[in-house]
Amino acid sequence: MKEVNTKYGGLTDYLNIKMHSSDLPASILLTGYTEFETPYGTLIPQYEVEDLGRKEHKYILFHSNGTVRKVPLQNEQDIETKYGTIASEMLLFYNDGTLKKLFPITGKLSGYWTEENEFALAKDLNLALPSGTITAKAISLGFYKSGIIRSITLWPGEIISANTPAGMIETRTGISFHDEGSVKSLEPLIPTAVETAIGTVEAFDNDPDGVSGDINSLNFDPAGNVSSLYTTSSKVTVTIDSDTEKTYQPTETASLCSDSVKMAVPLKIEFIGNKVRFNQSNDDVYDIAECSFKIEDYVADLKIPCYECA
Repeated sequence: MKEVNTKYGGLTDYLNIKMHSSDLPASILLTGYTEFETPYGTLIPQYEVEDLGRKEHKYILFHSNGTVRKVPLQNEQDIETKYGTIASEMLLFYNDGTLKKLFPITGKLSGYWTEENEFALAKDLNLALPSGTITAKAISLGFYKSGIIRSITLWPGEIISANTPAGMIETRTGISFHDEGSVKSLEPLIPTAVETAIGTVEAFDNDPDGVSGDINSLNFDPAGNVSSLYTTSSKVTVTIDSDTEKTYQPTETASLCSDSVKMAVPLKIEFIGNKVRFNQSNDDVYDIAECSFKIEDYVADLKIPCYECA
């Protein structure tokens, strides 16, 4: 088989290669033992599946400049970070070779190998962060190029207590950080009262994305002010003048499982400079200093979204 040259040496045992150009690979499936020398040590990319019930043979991906972009590892390897040594099964890199994201465990979910099986194998990570020490089972950790943690994606069902500008908040799904280490965003476990530029609002998203800890429903700016949130339990009445007011609140939609079951669609509130915007609409933006705001409980007999119909 024709040898493929990379920044990490020649590759001869492979399948299904795709190229960025005539001499730079974009993706490749290795079938033989190979070593990649990186700033994070000698990596052994995955070249075979040891356990057909769990592992999946994954491609190595490269940036267009030849630097590796994604490396699934043959076996768990210890990776040195600013937060200590973390055992990992897959790594993502920026195009300058610095670590972008690591995955402590990367099994193949199937009818024979479930999310619960993966969770049972996951190990608690103890991370000493500027916002406090976090102990959790993580799906992935994201990093800035500086090596500072950018985000933590938590396993479903995993809950941590996060020290935030709004106090300690019980957190699920994910949490992200500014590049100096302060909390940037998180996903509250339950409706949680936070102070904003227009008053106290209960932050909560009943159906968070949950794909990545980088994106969450409660967000803080670097100064610690709430910059945006979702709420399913607060409504806001804006008074523009003595004759004009408008109320914003969560809406309702039918469940995917039953038209008779209603679910909340959260109200999104953003704070942009000295203005507040509702539901990402440029027609619903108000100068905070020129308006008054009344915040009340929004109460409805609504359910958490369900995607498994009985």
